[in-house]
Amino acid sequence: MSFRKLAVVAFGGNALIRRGEEGTQTEQIENSDRLARRLVHFVESGHGLLLVHGNGPQVGNILIQVEEAVTKVPPVSLDVCVAQSEGSIGYLLALARGFGQKSSAW
Repeated sequence: MSFRKLAVVAFGGNALIRRGEEGTQTEQIENSDRLARRLVHFVESGHGLLLVHGNGPQVGNILIQVEEAVTKVPPVSLDVCVAQSEGSIGYLLALARGFGQKSSAW
């Protein structure tokens, strides 16, 4: 049995919101594209790829939205905010042009 090499890549939520940026959706999409283009070479070289990530700035932004909306809609708990931010980061990476262009390698 042969095994592929596995590249484990950890990145923080700040990789999608860079210093000096506001953290807009457009900025995060552009940064996820940049990240994907850097990572696709692992897959092209035959490695498996495991991505793990943080979500500090993203979950912080969601918590601010929850706090600001508390008089209009019921608040959401921290664990749900974390899940929302992790899901949105996964979605941004799934959309990333670097990965999408190389989908046959996955």
